[in-house]
Amino acid sequence: MTTKQNDGTAGARRTVRNEDGTLNAVDGMVLVRSAFQPVFRCHGDRIVPVAFEALARPFRGDTPLLPDSYFSQIAPADLRSVEALIRHVHVQNARFLPHGARRLFLNFHPAAIDAPATFEPALAALGEDLRQADISPRDLVCEFTEHEATAPDALRHFVYALRARGFLIAVDDFGAAFSDPDRIARLTPDIVKLDGALARRHLHSEDGFNELSRIVDTFRRQGIRCVIEGLETMRQVELARRTGAHFLQGFALAPPQAAPGDFTALIAASRDEPYTGRIAAWN
Repeated sequence: MTTKQNDGTAGARRTVRNEDGTLNAVDGMVLVRSAFQPVFRCHGDRIVPVAFEALARPFRGDTPLLPDSYFSQIAPADLRSVEALIRHVHVQNARFLPHGARRLFLNFHPAAIDAPATFEPALAALGEDLRQADISPRDLVCEFTEHEATAPDALRHFVYALRARGFLIAVDDFGAAFSDPDRIARLTPDIVKLDGALARRHLHSEDGFNELSRIVDTFRRQGIRCVIEGLETMRQVELARRTGAHFLQGFALAPPQAAPGDFTALIAASRDEPYTGRIAAWN
């Protein structure tokens, strides 16, 4: 992908603008691109894309890197600035998403959150990015991965600050290694994303399906909406829909697209075609 100019300050971490208007983040020798994956909601006999999750796609030269591997190698002292840079790129690139579905899930790593004196300027910058991208605060979902927080009190204050700005809160990968119901209670999220591997295991049997439905119902009674992610087959999509989950996500419905992406056909298909358990036009 050809780049034309630098944005921001020069140095080891900066942004570069591509000829198509999108931005990439540069972190030393690593180039990080944005990708967006639709999040769907069941609406009557249709499954409709209503939001997009922003995903980091790091490269060293032409070689793609595993995102988890890339982030795990970043020094804790640098993680906050790297994440802020990548979020800036994601929000700027979200300007290219369909206007009627310009709702965004953005990832935050709990280990990158420390004192309020450091995160207040970052939140001010995020607010300015959202204004430039014409995204309302209520259309931003701040997503926290299922990792141990190094400063739980700071994380709690950070969540308060996000809510004060009108943002929604989500916990990602519930059911993975660090899942903690007490932590869910402390963060009081609006949305919980169920770990894809957990969901696929449960959808493999009737007992598992019943247990997954129970989890979804438990969160619903607490006023928390669920996303079942990592869906890889249309059978999994249909079973996940029957659990009563509010939202669905996975390659079976739509894979991520590198920014700027072209979701025109996806949006049109969701409006025109009823859900039949098999959505060939979306594959």
